[in-house]
Amino acid sequence: DSLLIEADQPDLDGGSIIALIVPDSNRLSGGPAAAEAYSLLRDVELDTAVVVSPSHSGEFGRLSVCKVDTYQTPLGDVVINDHLRNELCDEDDDIFLDDTGHYHTEGADVQLPFLQRILGDDFDTVPIVMGEESPAFCRELGRAVGEVLYSKQAIVVGTADILEGEDVALEKLRAAIESFDVSEVLHLMASETVRVEGMGAIATVILAAQGRGATHARVLALGGLQDGTPGPIACAFWRA
Repeated sequence: DSLLIEADQPDLDGGSIIALIVPDSNRLSGGPAAAEAYSLLRDVELDTAVVVSPSHSGEFGRLSVCKVDTYQTPLGDVVINDHLRNELCDEDDDIFLDDTGHYHTEGADVQLPFLQRILGDDFDTVPIVMGEESPAFCRELGRAVGEVLYSKQAIVVGTADILEGEDVALEKLRAAIESFDVSEVLHLMASETVRVEGMGAIATVILAAQGRGATHARVLALGGLQDGTPGPIACAFWRA
């Protein structure tokens, strides 16, 4: 609540918000960046939030959508959109109903309380964990999410943290994200100059945002490792 109260809402010049990237972890250091991004959802009517997160259980070679009917948080339960998750599974053979990688202290477990505070109780969700973050999987998931959400009142949220990044490389990453250059984003995150936990979520969100008609992107926060703490990344994608 304090983070959201203190957050300054960025000005998107009246655009329609389509997707966000927010810090993945529950570290307080990422809180202000997450709150700034989520403040863009104030007074926005949304039915569904699709949350794409990296696996914290190691790679498992698939994209998993949780099997439960409701996702429990300290602020109450959030209903899982069963129709939408089945649509996603129908879109691609690598997307499964599977609890592998879910229910941690990162990913959807951190993001849903923010969404509950901003959107209230009148939304459902589809949490997705990427058990593989190859370019092929990113493109598959980004295309599938973009297609099933194309005309829906929904937000796509990707979660990631910057583990290591030289200043020059981070500025290149900023430019690549804001120009929707997914190939350059993947190249930078695969290099030794930028290390990201959640690189698949970043690429997937950019692709899904493009598929849903996003015309603008802005990096709201981007920082490297400080005193052993991952740096925050926060981005907004919208349609003018």
